[in-house]
Amino acid sequence: MAFYSPQTSSIIGSETTLKAFNTVDINVRYRDTSGSNSATHTLTADKLKLDLSSGFDEQILTGSARFKVGNDTFLDRSGLLYRNVDPANNSGIQSGVIQYGTGVVEIDSWTPNADNSIQLQSLTTTTDLPPVNKIAFRTPVIPLRVQSLTVLVGTLEYGQLTLTADENGVIETSRAHGLVNWDNGFVQIYFYTKTEVTVDNRTELEAEDWYDPLLEYEEASKTYINVPVWVDASSVRYNAIAYTYLPIDSELLGLSATRLPIDGRVPIFRVGGIGIVSSTKSQELPSAIAGTTYDLNDQRIAWCELEDANGVKVGYDLYTVDYDYGRVTLGGDFTLLGLVEPLIAKYRYQDMGQIRDVQINGQLTFTKPLTHNYDAVDTIVGSALVIGDMQARYTRKFVQQAWNSVWNDEPTGSGVSANYNDSLYPILITNKGAIQERWAIVFTGAESFYCVGEYTGRLVLAGSISVDYAP
Repeated sequence: MAFYSPQTSSIIGSETTLKAFNTVDINVRYRDTSGSNSATHTLTADKLKLDLSSGFDEQILTGSARFKVGNDTFLDRSGLLYRNVDPANNSGIQSGVIQYGTGVVEIDSWTPNADNSIQLQSLTTTTDLPPVNKIAFRTPVIPLRVQSLTVLVGTLEYGQLTLTADENGVIETSRAHGLVNWDNGFVQIYFYTKTEVTVDNRTELEAEDWYDPLLEYEEASKTYINVPVWVDASSVRYNAIAYTYLPIDSELLGLSATRLPIDGRVPIFRVGGIGIVSSTKSQELPSAIAGTTYDLNDQRIAWCELEDANGVKVGYDLYTVDYDYGRVTLGGDFTLLGLVEPLIAKYRYQDMGQIRDVQINGQLTFTKPLTHNYDAVDTIVGSALVIGDMQARYTRKFVQQAWNSVWNDEPTGSGVSANYNDSLYPILITNKGAIQERWAIVFTGAESFYCVGEYTGRLVLAGSISVDYAP
């Protein structure tokens, strides 16, 4: 703050020689009108700027600054200034920023028409806490909800930075660049500004302690360097939302949940497991002539079927497929009756192999190379569970003389000499049509009967021993 003396432009100086015991007249010039040559100017300031660490160069500790401007008291919180904080609820008015490295304070909100005197009440500095330009940490609870992380950090030159991550976990601003893994809660942020190296600023950059020629890089025929943005590690704060999962009820799930992950999701790719890479394509046949063989674009296919232009499937008995050479041959009796040209062959080829490595980014490595060329647009990768040959079956067949609609696994009541001959006439069950159920065949006469399931109830289709029964 500076002080200025009254206006001096109208003062006239004169010299008079005085001698002892000589009587002289002293000439005095003065202004008797107080308002002459005076003016009042009103200035509007958008910010107040001051230096709390004037006279020394040390880093300010986070949360240590407290000072008054007039009747307003300002506190420091992670690089932001709050004034007139209420001790009852710890809330105040955000009023500016503080630079921990320089001590410069910028105030953009204050009480007007008040005294502008400044009183420093508290300030702690240090020379033993070096700043950093990279932070990395992991949240204690995982997984995190997408886009729920907010990081607050105080810089030495730019005040507080408020950082948020997008749905992909990327943090990208002009001064902060980082990545968040929503699954394991790992956060890594680098602080720097991408700066073009020119003739004008090269000398200044090379004079910095952190400068190294290896840090320069070329991009679009220009030279750049990442200038560090120094932050106070003790000022880092974050806020995030994490998921928690309730234990899964084994009875509702139908299997033991002891070894399941907390979120119930089971990884499908494991080292030593079986993986399948498959590609499904469509190819239009040039014609539809009986007895003609058409070559597909790929060989060693695993599946193929024909459809017409409207998506109606062609009967499997009307054509044959050579899976090794990738060929479709229309039968000699083939006809387009009920079909619309052109015919379309939909087929799939695939590779199966053992998985040698699984990366967290989703990359899989097989123990052998793939034998087909795959395009990303029509290729999928899946896992296979090799459990041997499985087939639907029926067990615990028994007969009893009367049935009282009570379901049991053993016969009850009086026995009966008649029995079903499943040695010569076994009950045929298919994997596609079978369900887990207990069934009862109840005879209503010498040849007639009906079938009822424990959960599905009585089937509409009535049965007779003289014909095949296929509900």
